[in-house]
Amino acid sequence: MKRSNYLIASMLVGGVLLMGGLAMGAEGTHGPEDSLLTVKLSMEEAIATAKAKFPGRVLEAELENEHGQAVYEIEIASTTGTVTEITVDAQSGEVLGSEIEDQDEQEKPEGKDKE
Repeated sequence: MKRSNYLIASMLVGGVLLMGGLAMGAEGTHGPEDSLLTVKLSMEEAIATAKAKFPGRVLEAELENEHGQAVYEIEIASTTGTVTEITVDAQSGEVLGSEIEDQDEQEKPEGKDKE
């Protein structure tokens, strides 16, 4: 009976030490992605800003970290079918740029090239 109590106590102590070690190991490992948490502009506001300059239907919107700067990347399809990716600064709300997506890339299945 005493032997099983020692075994249980050892396992509990080992578990506590392991959890403490994991917690200490994760401490101080914050990177540039933390800037994503300090945005001033909501995604809805960024979409409204993008749609004001590029009217159409929003296909995708996501918060990204580009070179340590939090930005929203918003894909909008125009009424003609052109898809544009708009980059909006998540702090200032300024449109940083836009790029028309290549239709060939959209039509190709992933990982396969047309010949």
